[in-house]
Amino acid sequence: MDQKLRVGILGATGMVGQRFISLLEDHPWFEVVTVAASPRSAGKTYEEAVGDRWKMDTPMPEAVKKLVVLNVNDVE
Repeated sequence: MDQKLRVGILGATGMVGQRFISLLEDHPWFEVVTVAASPRSAGKTYEEAVGDRWKMDTPMPEAVKKLVVLNVNDVE
C-alpha cells in the first residue's frame, strides 16, 4: 500500500476508542486523523479531553494528542 488510509475514531475518549487509537498507532495501513466524542469533549484537544482517564498500558500516542475532538453528533 503506497499511502495510509486516513481514519477517524468515534467515541475516541472512551475505553474502546482509546484501545482503537492504541492499536492503530504505527499501523502500516491506517492513520488516525480525526477523533470525535461527546459534546462535553468537543473543541478540546484529545489530550485535554482525555486528561488522566487514559487507561492503556502504553502512553497516549503523540500523533493524536493535539487533534481537536469533534462533536460526535455532528459527524455524518
